[in-house]
Amino acid sequence: MRQRLASFDTTVTIIFFLVMFSSACLIPVQSDTWWHLRAGQEMWSRHVVMLADEFSYVARGAYWPNHEWLSEVIFFAVFRIGGLPGLTLLAAVLITTAIALSWRLMRGPATKKLLLMALAMTSIAPVWTVRPHVFSLVLTMTVLQLAVRDIYWPLPILFALWANLHGGVALGFVVLGGVAISQMWIGQRSRLPALALVIAGCFAATLVTPLGIHLWTTIPQSIQKSMANGIVEWRRPALFGLQYLAFWIVLLLFAVTTVIRRRTIVTKEHAALTVVSLALLPLALRYNRNITPFLLIAVPALSRTLFGERLEPREPAREHYGLNVALMAGCAAACIAVISIAWSRPLARLKWQPISQPIIDGIRACPGRLYNRFDDGGYVIWFAQSVPVFVDNRQDPYALWFLQEHLQREQSGEFEPVFARYNITCAFLPPGSPTAQRVLQSGWRVTAKDADWLVLQASKP
Repeated sequence: MRQRLASFDTTVTIIFFLVMFSSACLIPVQSDTWWHLRAGQEMWSRHVVMLADEFSYVARGAYWPNHEWLSEVIFFAVFRIGGLPGLTLLAAVLITTAIALSWRLMRGPATKKLLLMALAMTSIAPVWTVRPHVFSLVLTMTVLQLAVRDIYWPLPILFALWANLHGGVALGFVVLGGVAISQMWIGQRSRLPALALVIAGCFAATLVTPLGIHLWTTIPQSIQKSMANGIVEWRRPALFGLQYLAFWIVLLLFAVTTVIRRRTIVTKEHAALTVVSLALLPLALRYNRNITPFLLIAVPALSRTLFGERLEPREPAREHYGLNVALMAGCAAACIAVISIAWSRPLARLKWQPISQPIIDGIRACPGRLYNRFDDGGYVIWFAQSVPVFVDNRQDPYALWFLQEHLQREQSGEFEPVFARYNITCAFLPPGSPTAQRVLQSGWRVTAKDADWLVLQASKP
């Protein structure tokens, strides 16, 4: 047992995951996180599911298909207990678990697995944030793990949970469909009827949400809005750029090795990993946000194609157990120190305080309606809870024409028609915003400012 716990492969694995976990503990909070927290706070305190807008004076009362309501309640519950460190810890645990499930499906020596996974990380890590999509990462890998082992009974329960956590539940059906096709690939068609019943049961389970069947119209509508508004995660991956380089390399290796060594894909797990990766590939090529689930499944498939299905244990005589234990202990101590220092300051990259107290006070003191940008509404929703926002990046409660007009006018800075239409008398903007520049030129006065933000108020006539 001692040899196994302190072997070289175990040491490499543990050190890798310590580094991954500590890196995940440093992920930033996004503007989305704040309105998720506020929604969770409202639902926690009032014991209702929010399905109508209450945060914006523009869309107040509009239908809000809040398909992430359970994530928001969980986020706020964790925040209530552990604050932002606790919330970040939750996201880090979910991210690390998803990577661990991917690692478990890989084959080959730990050093080779490490090289493949470390390469993929440069395209996986940039999407790590404190948002509900972290639930989809771990649930995608959990569903795959269960399906390839023919453990079907928990799947409808997981899908019912997933449908209330995040719209990424649609990926679960891509995974199950890929597993079903892989059964035909390896000649196990006798299992298809049982899997088909499970898929039907999983779909029925997704209807057990406040949205019911409308969940499946909400998801494509929300995607369409995101694409129309040019949201980065819903764009195609760029051909060039460091963030996408690993994706293109893994994709090329996966495609070439799958074609060349297709006859070696004979086991159930290898076939399932290959087919599910192929099923996710068009989605990854179309939308940035699907690159991570693709890589988490394609990397294990690639490892099996490159290194085979069998594990070759390291010779015991070559092991240095004392050194291995010391390395693991030293790495654990270093990771704890890094996280402790980053959280105690807190580190700027965490974005735990995106707006300063003077700016918050300035927003709260606005005597009339406030104008803010699409990306910044979440800050107001959480930090200045008594002030309704103009817009925020929930998107769904707002009409598409309104969002597109806002984004276009924010680029040009032409504020007069919008401000007049909505009787806006205050603005919360970054100094570099075209709108901020034109508002200042028109004679509005600054009531609060710092290096990152301005609060502006219309001059009295």
